[in-house]
Amino acid sequence: MKTRKYYTVLFIISFILFLFFRLPYRNFIYSKHLFDFYIADTAPNFFVIFLFVFLKKINNDAKISNFHLVLFSFIGIVIYEVFIQSYFKYATIDYKDILASLLASLIVFFIIKHKDNN
Repeated sequence: MKTRKYYTVLFIISFILFLFFRLPYRNFIYSKHLFDFYIADTAPNFFVIFLFVFLKKINNDAKISNFHLVLFSFIGIVIYEVFIQSYFKYATIDYKDILASLLASLIVFFIIKHKDNN
């Protein structure tokens, strides 16, 4: 499969998963007061890393290394979480979201590294 097509498929899958966990899944978990090991809280941050990295890989005109792409994506999410989101949510920083973003960054790094080595 061509690289651009590969990343487009991964982007679409990530987008569908992002929407699923952000809307129906989260609403269902919250409305039923279920404990799902914080998946409803952290899944959107997890999948947004995938979305951004795969989108940048689709537009492969960027001359940035995979490591820097993933690192800057993670830093962007952390900046959003610490400064922007905490400002609007009364200065609460959700460390679970940061950990989910770090985990997603590690996973997506190995996905794109594997594809680039083939």
